[in-house]
Amino acid sequence: MFSDLKQIFEYRELLRTLVSKDIRSRYKGSILGFAWNFAIPLLQLMVFYILFGIIIKTKPPGNYPFAIFLFTGLLPWNFLANSMMGGSMAIVGNANLVKKIYFPLQILPFTKVMAEFIAMLLGMIVLAIILIVFHVGIGPMLFFLPLPFVVEFIFAAGLAYFFSSANVFFRDVQHIIGIVVMAWMYVTPVLYPITLIQAKPAWAQFIVNLNPMTTIINFYQKLILDHTFPDMRWFAYSTVAAVVVFVVGFMVFNRYKFRFEEEI
Repeated sequence: MFSDLKQIFEYRELLRTLVSKDIRSRYKGSILGFAWNFAIPLLQLMVFYILFGIIIKTKPPGNYPFAIFLFTGLLPWNFLANSMMGGSMAIVGNANLVKKIYFPLQILPFTKVMAEFIAMLLGMIVLAIILIVFHVGIGPMLFFLPLPFVVEFIFAAGLAYFFSSANVFFRDVQHIIGIVVMAWMYVTPVLYPITLIQAKPAWAQFIVNLNPMTTIINFYQKLILDHTFPDMRWFAYSTVAAVVVFVVGFMVFNRYKFRFEEEI
């Protein structure tokens, strides 16, 4: 396993090229081009602010607009969701590369996750500017953001490896993932504050917290908006869960990667 991971580093130039191509191809031919990576998050935030701040007037869980709370949770959630969906197509969608060129196949799912991670970071820049504009503030707690970044990246990569290999043999996977992601979002505190969960019985809180993304999303919200830490015991659980998912996903990928060429 470690030798296969090492190959990703050894082929880092190829990885960099593929990630750059993935990001640039998203808005190829458009007038704004790369600037859309900043424009889209900003436009999403404007829509959230108009809908939830002006029309619905949703009460935020803290001293900040509800739109900012929603945007803070959606950025990391979209990273996970897009990594899963893009990762599922990493092998099938690059059939020509897989069949004609020799290179470590584990680079392809990793490319999708890396590209989505960069997209999230660009969105975080937009969020930082908005936090300053709305006087929410950027505190020293932001120095701890690498913690949820790393844990979620590991988690997303594990899922990408698993679904990329599963989709080679069962093409229904790419269609099912969209439904799974939508259902998963509703049981994760993305569209609502975690305080709603904390008001439930202890057994219900326990079940919800078994979802690794519950604490990961809450970690972003706490650090960025409330300038505090979440329950670190549950974050430790999410970290272990992310590592387990990555190991399982990567092992499944390595076991079946030799059959990818004949299956696609």
